[in-house]
Amino acid sequence: MKRHFFCKGFTLIELMIALAALTILAVIALPSYQRYIKDTRLKQASAALLDNAHGLEQFYSQHRSFKTNSTTWASLAIPKNDYFCMKMQGNAQGALNDSFTIKAVAFDQKNEPRVLRINQDMILTVCESTASSCSETNPYFSNANGTDKNCTVYE
Repeated sequence: MKRHFFCKGFTLIELMIALAALTILAVIALPSYQRYIKDTRLKQASAALLDNAHGLEQFYSQHRSFKTNSTTWASLAIPKNDYFCMKMQGNAQGALNDSFTIKAVAFDQKNEPRVLRINQDMILTVCESTASSCSETNPYFSNANGTDKNCTVYE
C-alpha cells in the first residue's frame, strides 16, 4: 500500500522571497513615513505660531506695542505643543515696539533640527538649524537670528 503525503504550507524559498520583498518595501517606505511625520509636526508648529502671532496682533491693537513693558514681551497663547517650544526671539529690552519674531524649536533637535520663525508681517520661515534650545531658562530665545542657518520662506 502506497501512502501519499501532501505537504501544506510554504517552501523555504517562497518564504525567503516574501521576506526579501517585504524588506525592500520597508526600506523604501520607512524614510518616506518618517519624513511625513516630521513635516506634519512642522505644520502643527506653524499653525501654533500663526495663532500666537494673531494673539500678539490683538495685543498690539489694544496696547500699541508687542511688549507689556519696556523689558517684557506679551505672553504667547501657545508656548508649546507636543514637539516644539515657542518663545519670542530676543530680549524685549531695546526691541522696537512694533516688531516681533516668534520662534518654534523642537524639543528633540537631533530628530528635528529645523526651526520655524514668524514675524510681525506674518512671514513664516524655516531654518535648517539653530543654536537655540528649549532648555534655555529665559522666557525668550536669547541668541540673535544670526544663529539660524539656511533659512527659506515656509509654504
